[in-house]
Amino acid sequence: MPLHEYACRTCDRAFETLVTAKTAEPVKCPVCGGADVERLAGLPTAGKPAATNCRGDGPPCGAPFCGRRGGG
Repeated sequence: MPLHEYACRTCDRAFETLVTAKTAEPVKCPVCGGADVERLAGLPTAGKPAATNCRGDGPPCGAPFCGRRGGG
């Protein structure tokens, strides 16, 4: 399912929503209900998203309980 990121021009909030070919209604902001939204450019993922820590199952590296030190 394509998950797209949008920014609402009315309330300046960013949000994600599923958009399919069968989606008949225009995308609206879930916070204010505004329809003045802009689709943000994002990078496509190839299958499984990139791991966020050394185990691939949690918060970014640098967390106190992560086995890695620093940013990489």
